[in-house]
Amino acid sequence: MFWLMISLLMAQEPIVSETSHKEIYVAPPTINDPSLNEIQNYITSLLVSAVGNNSHWVKRQGHADIVSIYDKYTINLCKDTVCDYDKPIECAVENLHWVLITDISVSDNFAMIILKLYDEEARLIASTSRASYSIEKCKQPVKTTTIKQQGRPATEIVEVLPENCKVFKPVILDKDIKQAVTILFASVHPKR
Repeated sequence: MFWLMISLLMAQEPIVSETSHKEIYVAPPTINDPSLNEIQNYITSLLVSAVGNNSHWVKRQGHADIVSIYDKYTINLCKDTVCDYDKPIECAVENLHWVLITDISVSDNFAMIILKLYDEEARLIASTSRASYSIEKCKQPVKTTTIKQQGRPATEIVEVLPENCKVFKPVILDKDIKQAVTILFASVHPKR
């Protein structure tokens, strides 16, 4: 019996475990604020770094064993393609990889970052947003004047001056971007 079991085990084909590979292209963000356009390369680098730090979610959800992250500088080195990466979703379909699209919008009253992750079939698989709002802080200054006269108690005069208000503009900080990327990847559903 022992030899029968050994011969059956030896006759089976060896179990080969295939490793799956997922590639994610981080497209340069679309920004509507001229002051942020000046630092677009920094924001792109921050996004790539945050995606790299959170790519373990893709592994945990069973989508891949290995995850590679690309940006506008590295995608053409790794992909033999003539695709115009100014149209990242079309290129994701053509080259069979995921793509992260980022929109950053800033106005006088709010700032928002929106992240969308598309798969190789241009299906939206995860999205998130973070918002920041302007804050108005007001102080009502009070002026106190003390009048001292000889032989009389001091008299205090309290004047309430008009409110002094300051408006703090909304901002998108690096921590907002990192948090949005973490939420995005944590919301990727498990592979079925």
